[in-house]
Amino acid sequence: MNCDVFAENLTRMQLLECARKCALRGEEDRILRANVYRNHAFEPILSIIDPFLHYAGLSARFSLSSYDDTLSFEGFKEGDLELVWVDLDNYHTEGVLPYLLERIGSLRRLSKAPILVILLEICKHKITSRDWEGFKEQCTILGDVQVFCVGELLREQMRGIKGLQREAQKIQECQTLESTLLDDVKIQITGTRLSNLACVSLAQILGLSLIPSCVLPSLKALILDLDNTLYGGILGEDGVFGLTYNEEYAFLQNEILRFKAQGFLLALCSKNELSDVREMFEARRDFALKWEDFTCAHIGWNPKKEGIVEIAKNLNIGLESVLFIDDNPAEIENVRTLGIKTLLATAPLEVVRRLRLFPQMLKSATNREDALRSKDIQANSIRAEFAELSEREYFEKLEIALEFCVNVSATVPRATELLNKTNQFLSNYTRPTQNEVMGWMESANACLITVAMRDKLSESGIICVFVGLREGENVLVKDFCISCRALGRKLERILFFESCALALEFLGTKGILLEFQRGVRNAPFLEFLETLKTQRIKENVLQITQECLDLSGLSLKIRN
Repeated sequence: MNCDVFAENLTRMQLLECARKCALRGEEDRILRANVYRNHAFEPILSIIDPFLHYAGLSARFSLSSYDDTLSFEGFKEGDLELVWVDLDNYHTEGVLPYLLERIGSLRRLSKAPILVILLEICKHKITSRDWEGFKEQCTILGDVQVFCVGELLREQMRGIKGLQREAQKIQECQTLESTLLDDVKIQITGTRLSNLACVSLAQILGLSLIPSCVLPSLKALILDLDNTLYGGILGEDGVFGLTYNEEYAFLQNEILRFKAQGFLLALCSKNELSDVREMFEARRDFALKWEDFTCAHIGWNPKKEGIVEIAKNLNIGLESVLFIDDNPAEIENVRTLGIKTLLATAPLEVVRRLRLFPQMLKSATNREDALRSKDIQANSIRAEFAELSEREYFEKLEIALEFCVNVSATVPRATELLNKTNQFLSNYTRPTQNEVMGWMESANACLITVAMRDKLSESGIICVFVGLREGENVLVKDFCISCRALGRKLERILFFESCALALEFLGTKGILLEFQRGVRNAPFLEFLETLKTQRIKENVLQITQECLDLSGLSLKIRN
């Protein structure tokens, strides 16, 4: 591409030219079918969104409804994403939010796909913050629905993440938004109040951040350089107290902590002396980031390419789940062959702005497992010390406890997340939406089983998902996955066959069928499959012989 898709000053002409090139290069992009239900024009976005989607590895086929304030969803057809594109100025009633909630609920019943709602309102203050927050909460309850206000999205973009602004500037900022991002004069021509500037910014936000967050799994780890990235200066030359740590670097470090709180793992990869780095974090108490915030670190003089591979191995995640941030263009170029995502660190506030836009860095919600992940991975090094013990001794020493939940609605978001990850132990790549997972749970001919784990070192939360469907006298294992950080704990066989036993009992069936795919990233599952007693039924369906296992030393609990 000739244009930087993260740039603030992109023009429509640049994007149109870039879109033409994307059409020629997008053969490997994932094709996304998106339905747009609207009461104002989406075409100004549609014409320039391709370069942003292409950067995220997506290519969208948009199906536009006619202008319809009633949102009747006439002619509904299945898609991969439902986009509700509404200008609130078209409604003259105070009850607009309850009405929209009812309509979104209706769409939720029609569609299993994620729903993305974008409301044009911009500083009119027609709706109280309390009503707005209540509306968003009710939409969330519907399942797999994300709601955003244009004013909020563009305000963040317009001020360029100048989070250091004073409160008094907000009124002026709001007036600036009105004057530059709304264009009532051209509405008869364009079909929308949004100005050209607003359309470019929204296309960028939608294509890079919002749409990918609906249909792609989030990234798992940020791997960070130190010198001239998290602070100004070079540790080995400037010394611990010669480094620059101003308001902007503090803002960047606090933003990284915000990502950590959402469940992203943090790691360091820096060419420095380890003793110097430890001394720096100990001495610079003003740093927002602390040494213990990083799950692992590769500090030394070997190529960073080697360090990143080692970090991914220690975190037990794929390289495609990593974002590497460094200020050195040569280092960024050297690691590209690993297939990881990269971000060149320039000014700290610019890094923050790009991080917030970066595909797969937006999480619509966080769950309990997000908070547990870092500590759980750090405990794996201690668990490795017990690896040579027998299974019974291993379970007893670590005091491992498993909780099997059968059709418990609270587990649906985490189950959806696990089944959509680029997991190493995944049987069938069903990649369901949250609504589809809920459908399995509510069906009389299916069951959703999740397994949570804890031991004396840490809580792991839900680390396993099993989807079983009734197929005649058999339970068909539609999908089965184990979180990569839980592998190697001598539990794979127990998780599978205990889930099978529960599914057989719950569905009243006798035999076990397993549907599977051979993917490029599920080698651990395929290796596990080779250890089972099987009989081929179809090309990708096996009859599985149930096994009774010794559960000595384990604590098991079943909840439904």
